[in-house]
Amino acid sequence: MKTLWMLLLCSYLLHAHQTGLSYIQLTQKPHGEVAVVYKKPLEDSQAKGISINFPASCHRMETKNISVKNGFIVELFSLTCSHSTLKGSRIWIDGLVSSDKGVIIYYQEDGITKSRLLRASRPFMLIDDTRSLLQLFREYMELGFFHILSGYDHLLFLFALLLLVENLKVLLYSITAFTISHSITLGLSALHLIAVPIPFVEAMIALSIVVLYREVLSGDRDSLSRRHIPLMTLLFGLLHGLGFASALVQIGLPEHDILSALLSFNIGIELGQLLFVVTIVFVAFVCNTLACFRDKKAEIEQILAYIFGTLSSFWLIERVLSF
Repeated sequence: MKTLWMLLLCSYLLHAHQTGLSYIQLTQKPHGEVAVVYKKPLEDSQAKGISINFPASCHRMETKNISVKNGFIVELFSLTCSHSTLKGSRIWIDGLVSSDKGVIIYYQEDGITKSRLLRASRPFMLIDDTRSLLQLFREYMELGFFHILSGYDHLLFLFALLLLVENLKVLLYSITAFTISHSITLGLSALHLIAVPIPFVEAMIALSIVVLYREVLSGDRDSLSRRHIPLMTLLFGLLHGLGFASALVQIGLPEHDILSALLSFNIGIELGQLLFVVTIVFVAFVCNTLACFRDKKAEIEQILAYIFGTLSSFWLIERVLSF
């Protein structure tokens, strides 16, 4: 029965991914033509589709090209619009739900690019609409928040850390070390001051998770890693920061507000991380008050470590094979 539950949970974690970010790029051409590039994450190929709505003055041409590139299903097509520009027009999306990461729209005309994150709470973009600093801050903070909560590898790393630490002091030191280190590499990578190949980063992140669950399963309280958990977290946090940066680079940073967007994205990550840690600590506290869970605490931790360690090993093999 335990094996069955382990298999079901692994299956859920492998396939129950939140909808990823989709991208729509609109490039205004002469004579009212608009080139459209729609990129949908490959892992969402079975997810319910969204509907992109353009102004009534624009008509979609039948010719289109669909391909798969860099983990995205890419659809290319054109619009013909009776007006010479989309400025002053509204683009909106049907089919978004609150759990979706959303759709990022880029509109380019005469070398000027406008962008906007569309989510279920605000599924439209007015092309002439300009974002205030507060709107931009909220937008990128939301992106960071949902990125960490939908990033199962980062969450499994934090969960392993919670299994390893033995008191609140070590936990605070470890979380602080993780925050500092991933903030450093996130900033340096997003600003293009350092560059590490993404496949290598993703594989090393998976390896860091495997190492932590190996420590949980070993039970050796005198191991080097156990005695220096904050230092180990500091080093591994540098890798996770590079992973966060890869997502931010995909999303794109606004040309004139790079530092504000970077700061708000990182704050969103910290808020999501804090929510996850507080939730797990609260659940653990409740379980410790119940005798049926308290008496089997060690056994439950071992089972979870086996499940998540196996899943992390799968990720590691999969990512190394993608080199």
